[in-house]
Amino acid sequence: MTQEQVLQKIKYLIEHWCDRRALRPLRYILNAYPLSSGLTDEWGQLLDALKSIKTQSRTDLRNEELEKVSELIISVNNIVYR
Repeated sequence: MTQEQVLQKIKYLIEHWCDRRALRPLRYILNAYPLSSGLTDEWGQLLDALKSIKTQSRTDLRNEELEKVSELIISVNNIVYR
């Protein structure tokens, strides 16, 4: 998945979480998104945020959202540790 595709999926999730008022995952992701410079440190923060969402907000996520978060973790991990 390209960086642009990753950012589009994150935007999609954020919009859905806002609509549902899923505050816990929003709390984590908005600490790391949007990226201002796109440097590796920011991608690392995004990776940490996604991992926190998966572990700390599991009950707030729908199955398809959890799958997307898991896919994003793999993709962002590849971006950070290429």
